[in-house]
Amino acid sequence: MTSRDARPDAWRWAWVVWTAGALVLLAAYYVVPALGAAGLQTFLYCLISGSSAVAIVAGIRRHRPRLSSIWWLLAAGQLMYLGGDITYYVASQDDSSYPPLANVLYLSQYVFVAAALVRLNRKRSPERNVAALVDTTILAVGVGVLWWVFLIHPTVTTPGIGTVDRIAATAYPTMDLCVLTVAIRLLLSGGARQPAYQLLLAFLGLTLVADTTYGLLTLMGMFADGGWPDAIWMLSYVALGAAGLHPSMRRAAEPTQSRSGATTFRLVLLGIATSMAPAVLVVQNLRGANSSDLVVVGASGVLFLLVLIRMAGLIAAQRRLAITDALTGLYTRRFLSEQLRVEIDRSSRHGGSFALLLIDVDHFKRVNDTYGHPAGDQVLVEVARRLRSTCRGSDVVARFGGEEFAVLAAATGHEDLGVLAERIRERMNEAPVLVDGRTPIAVTVSVGGAAVVPPHTVAADRLVNAADGALYAAKRGGRDRVVIADPADRTLPAPADVVPAELVELDQHIQDWATIVTEVARRRPDAVPVPASAAIGVCAAWAVMRMAGPGHPALAADQARAELRRGSGRQFPAHVVEAFLALETDGVVGDPAPGRNTAMTAAPVAV
Repeated sequence: MTSRDARPDAWRWAWVVWTAGALVLLAAYYVVPALGAAGLQTFLYCLISGSSAVAIVAGIRRHRPRLSSIWWLLAAGQLMYLGGDITYYVASQDDSSYPPLANVLYLSQYVFVAAALVRLNRKRSPERNVAALVDTTILAVGVGVLWWVFLIHPTVTTPGIGTVDRIAATAYPTMDLCVLTVAIRLLLSGGARQPAYQLLLAFLGLTLVADTTYGLLTLMGMFADGGWPDAIWMLSYVALGAAGLHPSMRRAAEPTQSRSGATTFRLVLLGIATSMAPAVLVVQNLRGANSSDLVVVGASGVLFLLVLIRMAGLIAAQRRLAITDALTGLYTRRFLSEQLRVEIDRSSRHGGSFALLLIDVDHFKRVNDTYGHPAGDQVLVEVARRLRSTCRGSDVVARFGGEEFAVLAAATGHEDLGVLAERIRERMNEAPVLVDGRTPIAVTVSVGGAAVVPPHTVAADRLVNAADGALYAAKRGGRDRVVIADPADRTLPAPADVVPAELVELDQHIQDWATIVTEVARRRPDAVPVPASAAIGVCAAWAVMRMAGPGHPALAADQARAELRRGSGRQFPAHVVEAFLALETDGVVGDPAPGRNTAMTAAPVAV
């Protein structure tokens, strides 16, 4: 716990206390006129407005948000608004005209608030999200049509209005629309919606409602200071101050993940916004008011184009989902098949070679059985990453199914294909895959491939079968090797260096022993991570010592045990050697005879 969190819990409820106090002042605002204290009413309004800026500053000092500049901008904007209020009320005592300085200060608040929201949006959504941008524009255009037809245009065309007032009447709704646009983008972003974030949205919503209400009432000649619209403004100040004091304000700018946007609520909003312009056009024609028809028609065209862009984006997103494997991020088998047909057609018409590689992760089932399926998924993701980094950008790298991958390489002949396949195999052997950041798992792959070189051409099935046959030959030959086939040859290719059957069987024994040793060592009360290479090394050393080979006789069991103990702690981890010898003594591992201890089907071994 930090010293900041260890301070009195009273600070955690400061926002509640401040909100309650501000609401009391708001109620008093409507009580004091009955007491004949009009000046006190103005003071209470400015007190609520200014105290919200003070609350934000106090929250910044107390909670230390990650991006404090956002909250400083909001506080500065509120101070600008307070300055505009003070200027307006002072000037109104001597002159009935609206003071220009008040307009400048009021409009300055919009600039500060918009800058704060832009920074908050960039922090919460650092990734580019075209769909959210298009949705925001659609909603903003829909609202903009309403403001133009029913607020801005009637105000600026009112007879007798001065140039300064005309500019101000246009500037306020325009700035409101800018803030609304950024606020919509913020609303459409994903991630956690902390209380401070929700209170900030409430501030924006209440401010926009109050400004719109003020504009409409002024247009109708019904606005008066001290009326009910003032309550909406003051509630917005309360929400802003509460947001700045709430402890969650320090996390309001945390980055979030992009959302797809395909929600019912968003679709309803987009439907309403898209139909706004045509609906307004119908209403205006029924009223016999057609002065804004050109603007509304233009907005309808813009909305139509935005909807087309949105639909194109949805189609592209669905296409990406359909051709992308969810786990590895590679292409799917279906997309590979489509590209293979395209490549075959291109080769038939214009010539040119191309090739197909099939890559299979050796002993992958053992990884799942030993370390669990989540570890197996991590291995597949890393294999996909290495595969993508090894191949060319023009190659189609796909997940063929399970632990099998495929590479479709254009402009590649037999010789180049062999080089690429060997490079892939070596890349996989380069280093173990680190699972959960601490457990290394040795990974090898078997690679089978086939190339089509002009003037020959083959069907897609023939090419896939040839590559699959080559992959089978590589696995039959002992795995961790490359076999290249000729798709025109129907015979099964042989691996370049076929391993004798007895050595293949011995390798299988070693792998099975290592799996058992790893699992038993992992179950020990004092278990430490067991590198797969360490368990395989101990088992392989035992197998080599117990089998006669060129130039050396087979060692007796006691001699082999003594050699392992001699290498314990120096050549091999001591706990791995100890686990192997305990299992060997019980007859679970160590006997290379066929059918003996080659799988974890024996009775449980005490640890």
